[in-house]
Amino acid sequence: MGTSTRTCLKSVPKDLRVLSRSFTSIMLFSSGAFGAISLFGLMSVVSVIGSSCPTANAENAPAFSSLRPLLSSEAALVLKGDVKFDNLTSRWREWHSPSIAAVVQVATKKDVQETVRFAKHFNVSFVARAGGHGATEALANAKNAIQVDFRKLNQVTLNANGETATIGGGATVKQIIDGLAAVGKRAVTGICECVGITAPIMGGGHGWLQGQYGLAADQVVSARLVLTNGDVVTVSNESNKDLFWAIRGAGHNFGLVTEWEYRVHNTKENQWSYEIFIYTQDKLEALYELANSMIKDQPAEAIHWGYIVKVDEIDADHPILWFGIIYDGPTETAREYAKPFHDLEPVMVQAGEGTLHDLAVLTFQDLNGAGCAYGLTSLRYPIGLKSFNVAAMRKVYDHIDETFRKTPEVAGSFFLLEGYSTQAVKAVDAGSTAYPHRNDNLLVTSYVQYQPNSTIDPIAEEYGQTLRNILLQASDDPAHLHAYVNYANGDEPLEAIYGWEKWRLEKLRQLKKQWDPKNKMKYYVPFV
Repeated sequence: MGTSTRTCLKSVPKDLRVLSRSFTSIMLFSSGAFGAISLFGLMSVVSVIGSSCPTANAENAPAFSSLRPLLSSEAALVLKGDVKFDNLTSRWREWHSPSIAAVVQVATKKDVQETVRFAKHFNVSFVARAGGHGATEALANAKNAIQVDFRKLNQVTLNANGETATIGGGATVKQIIDGLAAVGKRAVTGICECVGITAPIMGGGHGWLQGQYGLAADQVVSARLVLTNGDVVTVSNESNKDLFWAIRGAGHNFGLVTEWEYRVHNTKENQWSYEIFIYTQDKLEALYELANSMIKDQPAEAIHWGYIVKVDEIDADHPILWFGIIYDGPTETAREYAKPFHDLEPVMVQAGEGTLHDLAVLTFQDLNGAGCAYGLTSLRYPIGLKSFNVAAMRKVYDHIDETFRKTPEVAGSFFLLEGYSTQAVKAVDAGSTAYPHRNDNLLVTSYVQYQPNSTIDPIAEEYGQTLRNILLQASDDPAHLHAYVNYANGDEPLEAIYGWEKWRLEKLRQLKKQWDPKNKMKYYVPFV
């Protein structure tokens, strides 16, 4: 590519079968707590223009001819018009998604480097993709971008020390769980099987094992990162320590991770156990008061997982309360722990034991379940809380009920309540990573989902924001929203996402100047 080409470029800115079937039919949702956002390298929004200039876009395939020879034999370049293109670029949320001109299916670290250098040369934006669950407003700013597709970089290899594994940047939750289980190990991941692991780690990474081991970000020993200029660096507590700090909580803004050195743990002899309780709305106050009391002494092995969702087969008039106790320990211990929930007279109880895959099915998060379906308009409004304000939860419920009747198009939406144990999370120094919300006990998210319909969009946005605002105003600190970056809608105050302590954003911005001075990575809740 000659100098003249460069100079002519310009840029512009599921026994509950009935319940399961019904739930699955109306809810197509994302990764939940696990870290659902799977885009991790999001670069500058640039459209290449100039009628007489060779440009790197789908209409000018010859411009990509210089990239093909630089890629490994296992890599692939897929342009618009190719039969594979639509499948490769489909996403959990198509609404406000990036505009993709070409897909590079990378298979080696060098493929990532060459793709980034190519994009830099032609001044073309690029976004990274693994699970395709990324959903935040800034993604829509990526126009005619190259999709750096990491799905071939999915290795899961136990290291010789038996304490860590090398995990490829494109590996999914299921690939990691299955790969480690085969060698008697496990690690902190989310539960939605199709979600990639990298982006959740970069945002902190909630998971069912966090009470015992910490957040996903706390499991990282080191990472190999491709920077926006194509260079590769290793980040760890010994190498590029400040950048290592930044990618664990705000990593979507700094680079593309090709592999992780990740802590793993021995599996347990017993299987996970669960009890799922279904309540009608008249039990709301008693349920969340009980949940509040149990949070105070919640074992590290216990997870509280709940939904407010409409299931006509159970209650044709009102949403129901779905509340699960998931337990990583002996069934007898789990049953004793969950006994108080029986006293609330649920209309239905399902109990059993199983693997993490069984639990993914139970919670509609397996590969064939609702959590891995793409194509709906999906909005998320997260808020971190210390406890449930029961009066506010009643207001939330009533607003959900009213909205579902007035606007049935959004009646497939749901309200997710993630109550993870936090012992190991809080044991980590709050300043040791960029993740800012270690003192929260609950992650509550309004998922607003519906078939694409532009007339519903403003109603949906107001609905989701209203639900979150009800909880915020009733919280212990209504002036300071806590919004988990991996679920963030993208219009929240930056402090709500990256921390209200002034030093946090200042440090992130200084590091941004050092590692991405041209602000190329600005498609995932950018802070500059």
